[in-house]
This record gives sequence, C-alpha cells and structure tokens, in this order.
Amino acid sequence: MAIRFVHSNALLLLVPKTGSTWIRSKLGELGIDVEYLGDPAMRDHDLLASYDRAQYSYVGAFVRNPIEWYRSYWAYRMEKGWRPRYPLDEHCASDDFETFVRKAVSVLPGALGNIYRSYVGPPGAEIDFIGRQERLAQDFAKFLRTIGEEFDESVLWRGPVVNATTTRPDYPEELEELITLSEWETMERFGYLADRPDPIGLAEMRARFPEHAEDYRLLALWTEQTHWQPDDLKRKVGRPVPAGTRHARAHSNFALSALHKQDDADYAEKRYRRALELDPQHPRTLCNYAQFVWRQRNDPHEARRLMLRALAGRPNHPYTLGRLARLTDRELGDTALAEVLYRQSLAGNDAQEEVAVELADLLLRQGHPGAAASLLAERAERPDAGELTRVALATMLLHARKDRENA
Repeated sequence: MAIRFVHSNALLLLVPKTGSTWIRSKLGELGIDVEYLGDPAMRDHDLLASYDRAQYSYVGAFVRNPIEWYRSYWAYRMEKGWRPRYPLDEHCASDDFETFVRKAVSVLPGALGNIYRSYVGPPGAEIDFIGRQERLAQDFAKFLRTIGEEFDESVLWRGPVVNATTTRPDYPEELEELITLSEWETMERFGYLADRPDPIGLAEMRARFPEHAEDYRLLALWTEQTHWQPDDLKRKVGRPVPAGTRHARAHSNFALSALHKQDDADYAEKRYRRALELDPQHPRTLCNYAQFVWRQRNDPHEARRLMLRALAGRPNHPYTLGRLARLTDRELGDTALAEVLYRQSLAGNDAQEEVAVELADLLLRQGHPGAAASLLAERAERPDAGELTRVALATMLLHARKDRENA
C-alpha cells in the first residue's frame, strides 16, 4: 500500500523500517484526508513501479541509515519471524545478528540499495521528495507543507516512537564497517557516508581508479570474508584480531591490485607503507612488500631483511618461507638454503603448487632429475593437481628425460 493525500493528490510510498507505522498513526491524529492504495499482500509497502508517477502531483518516501536499518530489520524479524518469500529472509535468516550481517554482505551485497531504488527510483530519476528516518518528524512536516496540507505541527512532536522493537543486539564497529562496505554507494547517495570513518581508504582507491570503483568495494568485502573463519578461531581462544590488522589486510590487497592491475608502483608502495603503519608485523604484508622492493626497487637485500622480519613474528609462515626460498635461490645463489626453505614452506602448507614447482626446478638444476620428477609426478596424481604442476612435469619429461610420449 501507499498513502494518497486527497487534497493535493500527492503520494507517499512506505519503505520498510523507515517509520511507516508512526506516519500512519500521526495522520490519524492530524485528521488529514488520505486514501490508502495498493495491494494488501505487500503489507503497506507497494513499490514505485506499482504506480504511474504522472498521475500524482508529488511523490515522496523515506530512507534510513543502512547501519541502523539492518539492525532494525533483524530485530523485527526476531520478534515477528522470518518470511522466506523475501530474498533477505531466505538467504540471510539467523538468530545471531553477526551471522545475519555476514550473510547479508556476502550473499546479497548492496541489498538495501536495491530495496531503496525500488521505492525512490535510480540516481538521476528520483521521486520528488526523499526524507530521512533519523529526522522523521521534521522531514514529514516538510513533506506536508510542500504538498500544501494544513496541520498542527506540534502533534508530530508528541508521544513515543511507534512500533519500536525492544531487541537491541550488540553492534561492534567491525559489523558497522561490513554494512558500510556492502552499502557504500547507497550511503553515499543519501548522505550517510560523510559520518563514517574510512580506515581502509576505499574512497581514495575508488577515486584514483574510478573505472574499477565497484571492484575495490567487492575486494574489500572479500578480504574480510576470507578471514572470518581464522579470526573466529582466534577469538575463541582469547586472541581477538585488532582492527589495525584487519585494515592492514585491505591496504595490502589494494597495493597488490594497484601494482599488478593498474601498473601504479608508487601508489602501491604508499598502500604497503600504510598497511605496515597499522600492523608493523603483518607477515603477508611484509612479504608482499619485500617482493615489491626486490622487483620494483631492485633491492634484494632489503627484501630479505623484510622477509626475515616477517618470519621473526611468524617463524613457520609458509607463504613467506616460499618467497624467501625463491629470493635465496635466484638472487643470493644459496641453493642449499633455498631447498631447506622450500621444504619448510611445503611442510606448513602442502597445497602451494607454485612452491612445489620451484622446488622441483631447483632439484633439477642441482643435478637431481629423478627427485624432481618424483616430486612433480606424485603431485600430478592428486585429484586437485593444477595445470602448473602438470605442465612442469611434462616439460621436465620432455627436456630432462627425452620422454616425449609421457610428456
């Protein structure tokens, strides 16, 4: 349903969780002549597409800060029950607020933006009036004045909020950050982004590479999502992950993208340095920055120092051990130490295909073709064997053993 104001022929669409119950209650107190339109099955929330805008003198609706909208929606569902016919309920229902938010931002990123768009129209083709739930009485009064209604404004300021939920889940900053990333464009569109911190510098990234702005929002969400499971395990044993570490991960991934996708080495280095300001001992950032220093700044000795700094904090970090092995082999010429480092890396994470292939190449150059071929052959038999392993084995069979048929 929607509300048609008989005197002015204006239309007010009722967006879920933005004050609809309060509006209907106040209209009853004010005695304004209105007509309720639409499909009762929509429970008072008909979409803009249900109406011909040209038939009405003025069309309005309200929005709400996405951070508070998601909390309010979850609280309402906890009290009234989930309704699987709606996508947000079908895919994200949970009696745990954190789980609900995580599902929402990973399964349906930007879901609220799509909901708002179905009521107020797309950017550049909005309805005539968009109020904010945070100043509901003030903006509703403005709407009534604009359409020419006569009313006692003091009525709007009397009484409690109607239909307020009593459920108030904890809302740590980490969850607010997830909602901000998921609803970034919506918060920017309706003026809610200015009040939010931007610890990962997403706005700067989007402005620098505008043609890939949406990719970087999704990259930031993906960075968070890939760490939920290990971070939860740490939290359970009393080792909560600091916010600086979470933010450093995003800066580090932005640096990788700036270098490898945008070919912007100077900006990549800026992002690496920012990540290390937030978490000076973050091993993956240190290792990736070390590779940057090696390849882009041609300083293998500084690169080695950075990798050793990473290993000082995480001695068995497989990723860093593998990259240090590569550096030790190719720049420092110590093949014996490189072999040890490669094997330590694989002992920590045997799924590293690239590390195994590099170790096989090292064994071949050391004069151990049998050991190299055995290493690759064993891995090539695995169900999850990758193309890199099979190509390396084929090349070795062809050139080292002259075995064309098996190659």
